[in-house]
Amino acid sequence: MRPHVSAPAESSAVALPGGVYLCQVDENVSCGACCGLYNCPDASHACLQELLAFQTERFRGVPRNMDAIDAFRVQMERREPRQRPYPDFYHCPFLGLVGRENSRVGCLLHPLADGNQGADLRDLSFYGGFACREYFCPSHRNLPPVYKTIIKSVCTDWYVYGLAITEERLLAQFFGDIERQLGRSLEPADIAGSPGARQTVAEFLGLKLVWPFHEPAWKGPANYFFNDGLYPHPPIDYERLGARPSPHDAILRELSSAFSSRAELTAAEARIEELLVRIVRQVTPPAAAAAY
Repeated sequence: MRPHVSAPAESSAVALPGGVYLCQVDENVSCGACCGLYNCPDASHACLQELLAFQTERFRGVPRNMDAIDAFRVQMERREPRQRPYPDFYHCPFLGLVGRENSRVGCLLHPLADGNQGADLRDLSFYGGFACREYFCPSHRNLPPVYKTIIKSVCTDWYVYGLAITEERLLAQFFGDIERQLGRSLEPADIAGSPGARQTVAEFLGLKLVWPFHEPAWKGPANYFFNDGLYPHPPIDYERLGARPSPHDAILRELSSAFSSRAELTAAEARIEELLVRIVRQVTPPAAAAAY
């Protein structure tokens, strides 16, 4: 099991690895992935929205003392299914909806959350307040700032953002492939300045939800992003397909792909390549784009 992060934003006293804050972005965009938000048998947007709204409403009437908060935890954990896609990934019952319009995911125990009157109640969570304040996901540390800035600018709601921003290896490979085709480093303005490029990046970020080539044992859209090797993505058996390893192997694996035929592999590669080429053309001046 692993620690989770809280929301809204922490104070400037907490060291921020990677230089770009990812947990709380704006009134609609935030991430609860480290809290195990998506580690549910049904991790659809509708199901998680209902769950978060229910927990938020129930917590409003909870007295802010240890016994009452712990009773709330027990009640929520008993209400939720015991079987989860990743048994070693704790799903925090103190996730809820925060902000002026309750329009993003956040921590109900955070000192800035409604009803807490500035009191930091996160010591009553499963991992304790220290983990909530100090833990940052691998994307904070490992993704280049430009990639993180692009994701923050493209996403418009908490659901897709939380699913996407923790996909460190997937994002690094995809944006790295774009840069290799461009022959230069990406800049945030490359995507922000092109509505078409923004839309194409958004399509890629949502790909894991609609990918038709998921392996039979796919656990759903949740990403177990901790670097302990507990839940590795399966390798693709290219020899069985009579094919060479794909140039997009890293992306295909991070999407938990499995193929029953070489034709399926070809179709998957074509989809990835189409997105890459489209973005390159959308951010490259017309004269240079003719080369692609």
